[in-house]
Amino acid sequence: MSNFHIALFFMFWALCILLSGCKGEHPKAEAERAYIAAVEAYGAEKYEEAHDLVRQALSRDRKFYQAEFLEARILFFTGKEDGAAKIFAKLASRHREYTEARIWYIRCLILSGEYEKARSLIEGELSFNSSDWRIYYLYSLLAQKTGDYEKRLSMDRHAETVLTDSARVYMDMALTWQALGLEKRAADYLEKARTVSGSNVSLQQFTGGFK
Repeated sequence: MSNFHIALFFMFWALCILLSGCKGEHPKAEAERAYIAAVEAYGAEKYEEAHDLVRQALSRDRKFYQAEFLEARILFFTGKEDGAAKIFAKLASRHREYTEARIWYIRCLILSGEYEKARSLIEGELSFNSSDWRIYYLYSLLAQKTGDYEKRLSMDRHAETVLTDSARVYMDMALTWQALGLEKRAADYLEKARTVSGSNVSLQQFTGGFK
């Protein structure tokens, strides 16, 4: 091979390296980066900025369902319930296991006055998801809107029972982490137990776990 051909080969090789270095970040990575920034903006209630960022994420990955869910929540909290409901409904239909999307869709229905449709979906949800206090809360909210105070109290009691059970699970996990010597994790679960129970219970009061 002549010196000219060798030089030409190295020039081609260098050009390939340069071009590969100029390529942008992978679209999915770009989408995830924009989504994380959108979550931070949403948490700070900067909804317009969050919406711009979440649209950037979706422009790079149209199947990014977490970004779609975040967009729907942004629309909900900025008074665009109809747009939010359409996205929640689409996500619930596309991902049958997506409980969060179904819950938010039902909430949109209640707020828009579609009470019978909301009632049907809530009852269907309770038939296989009776351990989620949020479903009972939705039923209580629906009962409030329709003036059924007996049903509202009944659903609130159900929600309270589920929350009490959740507090006991969190407390037992706190005790387990404490027994393993992981005080930080024990403290985290103790705080969760206090949050859902609404009481300032301590590990000493609960020693022994479930009774």
